[in-house]
Amino acid sequence: MKIVFSKEYTARTPGHVFRADKFEAALKLLLKEGVVTNNDIAEPLPPTRADLLLAHAPAWVEKNLRFIFTPRDSARAQLEITRGVARAHLMNVGGTILAARLALKDGIGINCGGGSHHAFGGHGEGFCLLNDIAVAVKKLLKERLIKRAMVIDLDAHQGNGTASIFRRDRRVFTFSMHGAEIYPEKKEKSSLDIGLRPGAGDAVYLALLKQELPRALDKFRPEFAVYAAGADVYEGDALGGLKLTMRGIKKRDAFVFSECRRRGVPVALTLGGGYAHKPGNTVKIHANTIKAALACACEEGT
Repeated sequence: MKIVFSKEYTARTPGHVFRADKFEAALKLLLKEGVVTNNDIAEPLPPTRADLLLAHAPAWVEKNLRFIFTPRDSARAQLEITRGVARAHLMNVGGTILAARLALKDGIGINCGGGSHHAFGGHGEGFCLLNDIAVAVKKLLKERLIKRAMVIDLDAHQGNGTASIFRRDRRVFTFSMHGAEIYPEKKEKSSLDIGLRPGAGDAVYLALLKQELPRALDKFRPEFAVYAAGADVYEGDALGGLKLTMRGIKKRDAFVFSECRRRGVPVALTLGGGYAHKPGNTVKIHANTIKAALACACEEGT
């Protein structure tokens, strides 16, 4: 199994709650533990203009490719858009495209990054500039490699950008479980939104997931899925508020992969948000999610 990663993911965001170095730290942890080796790392290519135009407006694509952002663009994204930040978002799009292709080939594709689900077609929001999930799905559809796709978004925050981009696209089912009372204040309409109260915890969260995800998979019957596995559902997260334990998150991840595997649905993994008061915990959660994906791939291969 290949792990998609680029060192360009690691943009400097000093003092910001979003630590762009968390993806690289998760990979380093996996390397240290011997779970993966350097030979397992696959370097993505940046997306083309044509790729970005599949999900984004021409004016926004030009801003990202030519680095001509305004202060208002940074304010809306709640992130200072430096050249490094812009490049990181571009490379994350390339990473999810590659992970999607690997998923179709191997059953599971892993981007050690990605998950920028707050990016809309014409602007950035919520620390996100480009919607790597939407671009990757649209690309597979355009190339007629798939006919139906599902986005399984289990980040603590609703994937409002993804929901907006796919609102009128019946080929894509957007499934979102998220905090009902946190960002974004104005929610978009996903195919299925499951809003949770603060402090939901493992039992409530997992019961709803086990009830609703299989139903959605069986009803829509996707040929491909992107899993946005946000770490911000964790009980020690500064922004999420759903208060899942590490053990609960492991169960969440294992369930998603197993349900897709049972139905023969290839899955591309993106890691998404994570803002633990102790940054090392976010890194550990991301690493555990990748381990769950690798374990599922091993089971599939036996």
